[in-house]
Amino acid sequence: MLLRLVEGEQVILRTRAHHRALIPAAVNLLVTIALMSFLLGYLTRDTQPEFVQQYSHIAVFLVWAAGLLSLGLGTLKPLIGWLNRFTFLTTDRLVEKNLVGAPQPTVIPLALLSQHQIKRTNMQEMAGAGDLVLIHGAYGQHQRTRLRDLPDPEGFNTLLAQELGEYRRRAQARAAAAQQAQFSAAARGDVHGASFGAGRV
Repeated sequence: MLLRLVEGEQVILRTRAHHRALIPAAVNLLVTIALMSFLLGYLTRDTQPEFVQQYSHIAVFLVWAAGLLSLGLGTLKPLIGWLNRFTFLTTDRLVEKNLVGAPQPTVIPLALLSQHQIKRTNMQEMAGAGDLVLIHGAYGQHQRTRLRDLPDPEGFNTLLAQELGEYRRRAQARAAAAQQAQFSAAARGDVHGASFGAGRV
């Protein structure tokens, strides 16, 4: 399911990992298909010795079983994980979650975010991807979260900085308004108390 928003919260950006994250899955697909084709062709040749031909059906079954297992774990599972995993930037938080099923989402409120910077390898830079390292926490206890293989990491980092600045300005405005309301309430209480005391005299 999509991200549930609290009242007043808006999604600024939704993205998923760069497609370079699928390179290992693609390599596994090509290697598995090539190896299966070679082994199946080798085992089913008419020139094989008689004992090989006698048990070739068992060997063919084992090749198919191993190949399908490799494709399922090494290609299909990473592909589904890539399609299912999204990163959201909202007006209040950063969220990395699966649209369907576990694991638990990674949620970082903007109020707790203290630092964010891009880290990238040469291969990531060539592909236009990068990792975003986030330092967040409160009361002197901070932790590091890494959002891996983001597409256009510079754009994401710039947008995050802008949204973080907007969030802090809104928080300051709310704090100032709350403080002003307290002062106004206290002033009204003082005036009411003074009037009440004057009436008794």
